Amino acid sequence: MGNKLNFKYELGVVGLGYVGLPLAVESSLQGLSVIGYDINPERVDMINNGSSPIEDISNEELSNALKNFHSTSESKALSACKNIVISVPTPLTDYQPDLSYVIDAAKTVGKSLVKKQVVILESTTYPGTTLEVLIPNLEDQSGLLAGKDFFVGYSPERIDPGNKIWKFKNTPKVISGINNESTKRIKDFYESIIDEIVIVNGTKEAEMVKLLENTYRHVNIALINELAMLCKMLDIDIWEVVNAAKTKPFGFESFKPGPGVGGHCIPVDPEYLSFKTRQIGKPVRFVELAQEINNSMPTYVVSRVSDLLNSKDKILKNSKILLLGVAYKKDISDMRESPATDIAELLLDKSVDVSFFDPFVNEFSVSGNVINKETDEKEFKNYDMILVLTPHTQFAKINFSNHETIIFDTTGSDFIKSTERI
Repeated sequence: MGNKLNFKYELGVVGLGYVGLPLAVESSLQGLSVIGYDINPERVDMINNGSSPIEDISNEELSNALKNFHSTSESKALSACKNIVISVPTPLTDYQPDLSYVIDAAKTVGKSLVKKQVVILESTTYPGTTLEVLIPNLEDQSGLLAGKDFFVGYSPERIDPGNKIWKFKNTPKVISGINNESTKRIKDFYESIIDEIVIVNGTKEAEMVKLLENTYRHVNIALINELAMLCKMLDIDIWEVVNAAKTKPFGFESFKPGPGVGGHCIPVDPEYLSFKTRQIGKPVRFVELAQEINNSMPTYVVSRVSDLLNSKDKILKNSKILLLGVAYKKDISDMRESPATDIAELLLDKSVDVSFFDPFVNEFSVSGNVINKETDEKEFKNYDMILVLTPHTQFAKINFSNHETIIFDTTGSDFIKSTERI
């Protein structure tokens, strides 16, 4: 490929999902010329028509960004970009890291790569991916040399769906490059759109930052979940314990028990860490124990459901249970890795009649079974139990005192008057 210094676009974003689209929109709103690339033509059409496929970006924000931002499914457009950010999914397949999207994206970018371009990976992954997976595919497809002909680095995404305070621009950005020139160029790019930049020495360190952040949360959630189960056995109110402990102004960060962990990051990132450490023969025992505890919470919740019904002279089989909230966190529609899926599946396996009520989720299916959506609060009284799984703010408007139905709240919400809490 020839040397191309006068790029048409300052940024090309590969993957226009929960991470890529906010990056593209924010960059455009701050005056950068942006091209977005996605293999899904329907998503591309939606975006170009001003219809946002994710909640964190409103249609108004997207429409304003379209002045400097255009999406395409034609990868050749990437050759006109000064900086290219890859933000594709890194899911688990059979509990193993699946880097197929990263590999495909690297090959796609590599085919259009020209000299002096900067390529940054933002997808969450295990340490070593940039050096061992991204760069070899870029070099193989382009015939160019990383660090000399083009520049490469890694920057972990820190998107928190639904967070109204910490958004893309004001969340500090960790960056790294494979050499000094790569780091300099990556720093120059992110400084144009983000308030604070944090530089680490290498891509492995940057990759590890993301895993540390979410593994920290994963382990502490597992700790409080285990304590919640123990407190139940000891007839101790775990919520009173948590609320009292968090008054300590130093040395303690409060975590809440719940029905499990959800979202793309917390259930997935520790698996990436475990995968890498098993390669060197050193399992991370805290992490794997945390996975075991958090993965067991849906089963624990269903056992508590059964016990509560029994205490009211009812049985689990053929009971009618309403899942109140099925998204993985409050006030969003994101269903990725939601514990509600596992809980619903366990209940269906026990011949329970399951419905759901969630103002953010329109459709919910489990293993091919379409779960009925309840739309009328007046019908709540016809269920044997309301099982609260997501503490949506809108639920504060429901007058739970009007219902004699068993209310089992797994979220500890102050505005829900429950029969029982986890």
